[in-house]
Amino acid sequence: MANLLWSGFIFMMLLSGCGWNGTPTRKNVFTPLTSIEISAVSSTIAANTSTKLTANGNYSGLFTDDITDQVVWSSDTPAVAGFTTAIPSRVFGSAPGTATLTATVGNVSSTFKLTVSSASVTGLTITPAAPSVAVGLNTQFAANGTLSDSTTQDLTFDVTWASSAPGMGSVSNAAASKGLAAAVSVGTATITATFSPTISATTLMTVTAPVLQTIALSPVNPTLLTLSSQGFTATGTYSNNTTADITSRVAWSSSNPTCATIVSNSGTATALTQGTTTIGATLGGVSATTSLKATGGNLTAISISPAAITLVKDTVGRITATGTFSNGSSRDITGATTWTPANTSFATVTTSGGNLAFLNPLAVTSSTTIAAAAPSPSPSGTLSAATPLTLTVTSPALSSIAISPTTWELLAKTSSPFTVTATFVGGTTQDVTTLSTLQSSNTSVATIGTGGLAVGRVTGVATGTTTISATYGGKTAPVPAAVTVRTPALQSLTITGSTSVVAGNQVSLSVTANYGDGTTRDVTADASWNIDSSNIAILADSLNQPGQVVGVDSGSATLTVSFGGKTQTAKITVS
Repeated sequence: MANLLWSGFIFMMLLSGCGWNGTPTRKNVFTPLTSIEISAVSSTIAANTSTKLTANGNYSGLFTDDITDQVVWSSDTPAVAGFTTAIPSRVFGSAPGTATLTATVGNVSSTFKLTVSSASVTGLTITPAAPSVAVGLNTQFAANGTLSDSTTQDLTFDVTWASSAPGMGSVSNAAASKGLAAAVSVGTATITATFSPTISATTLMTVTAPVLQTIALSPVNPTLLTLSSQGFTATGTYSNNTTADITSRVAWSSSNPTCATIVSNSGTATALTQGTTTIGATLGGVSATTSLKATGGNLTAISISPAAITLVKDTVGRITATGTFSNGSSRDITGATTWTPANTSFATVTTSGGNLAFLNPLAVTSSTTIAAAAPSPSPSGTLSAATPLTLTVTSPALSSIAISPTTWELLAKTSSPFTVTATFVGGTTQDVTTLSTLQSSNTSVATIGTGGLAVGRVTGVATGTTTISATYGGKTAPVPAAVTVRTPALQSLTITGSTSVVAGNQVSLSVTANYGDGTTRDVTADASWNIDSSNIAILADSLNQPGQVVGVDSGSATLTVSFGGKTQTAKITVS
C-alpha cells in the first residue's frame, strides 16, 4: 500500500513538473496514448468535394490532446474516399459509397465512417459578401455549396479562387490558405470561386486606405518634477505596417488632472502636484496609455529675486522665482511662473524659454509691482508670492557706455561674458549688454553670442587677436576690448561640485578644462551636458543654466560632460 501511495505521489509530481492544468504544455513523453477519437466537419460529403478530419488523443483518461498532425491516415476504399499529401487530414470523396477511415499512432488506432453521397453541387455563394478591407489586412472568404439534395456543404477548399485585380486584392489558392484574401492597394477586385466550368460565384472586395492598428507613446512611464513639463509623442502603426507621428491628432487625457494636465493638440503634460496619473491617447477607437509619476513635493511658497529693482526706461532686467516645496526642497521655477504686472503701461515681463524671465520698464513710475504665481494644490489651483516685486522706473539721459573687461585672453572653444555698462545723467549705471550691438573685428578669431544669456559672451575660435566693440543708444564704447585667443592642447576635463542631491533640490556643478601647458579654464558654459535618466535627475535648464542639476526621484544616473572632443562622467545620486 505504501508503495502504491509513493508511486502515485511521484506520478503527480511528474505532472506538476510539466505544468499540467488539464492540457499538456509540452509533448507527452510518459503518459501512454490509450485511444483516439475522430471527428469531421461533415460525415457525409458530395462526390468531388472534401472535408477535414480531426484526431483527438486520450492519454490514460488523464488528459486529451489534438494529435491530428501526428496520426497516419488511411482509407479502406480509396476509390470512394482517400487522402493526399497536401493536407494529410483532408479526405476527398471520389465516388458515391462508404469508406472506413483509420487514424493510427503506434499501436493505437481508431476508425471513422465517411459517406460520399450521389448529390451534386448546383450552386455557390461566397461569404463575406462585398467586404471592405483596409490595405495591409486580410479577410477569409468561404465558399458554401448548395447540393442537389437541398443540403449545403463548405466547399472553400474545393473551389479554385481567383482575383480580377491581384495588385489591389489578392486571394490565395494554396492548400494551406485557400480563400484567404489580402488587401494590397486602394481599389476594388472581383473575387471568384469556381467549382466547375458551370458553377462559380463572385463578390466585390473593396480595398480602403490603411487604418490605425496600434498607438505607441513615448516616453514610457516618465517621472517629472512638479511644475515641470514633458512632451509626449504618439506614434501610430497602420494596417500596412507604416508608422506616423499622430501626436497632434490623438485626444490626450490625464486620469488625475490634479496631478498632471496634458494639452490635447501638443501632448505636453505638466506635473502640478506630487502623485501619479495615467496619460492616455485615443484616435479612431484605438488607445494607448502610460503612467506619469510626479515627484519633488507640492509648492508651498514662492520668492522673487530681486525683491525690488530700479531700472531705466526701455532697458531690461532679469528676474527669477524660487519655489519652496512640501518635501523641504527648493529650486528655480522661473519658467513655470506666471508674471503679472500691476499696470502693463509701466512694465511687461518677457519669458524666453527655460528659466529666463526679463522685466521691461516702459514708463516712469516711482513704484509698481509685479506679481508671481504658479500651479499648486491650493483650492484656487495657484499659489502667489507673498511679496510681489517692486519696480521703480526712471528716465535719465544716457551719458556714455563702457565695455569690460578691456583686455582678455581666451582659449579656442572657451568663452567669457563681456559687459556693457551704461552711465546716465546723475550717475545711474545699468547693465545694457543684452540691448547693445556687439561686434568682433575678426570673427575667424572670436565670435559673439546673439541669443538668450549668450548675448555678450565671446567665444574663441582660432589663434589670433580681435577687438570687441559695443554700441547702445547712439553711444559707442570709447575703448573696445582687445581679445587674444590661444589654442593649447586640451588634456582632460574635471567635474567639481556635489553629485548627491535630494529629490526636488537643485545643485550646481562646474567643469574645468585642463591643458597641456598647465592652463585651466572653467568651461561650464561651453560644455555639453547630458544625464542618461530623466526619471532620476535632469538639467534645470541646459541652455541658460549649464551645470544646474535637479534631483527627480531616488536612484542613480550618469552625468556626461563633453567639451573639445573630451568627455567626463560623474554618478549623480538622488535620495
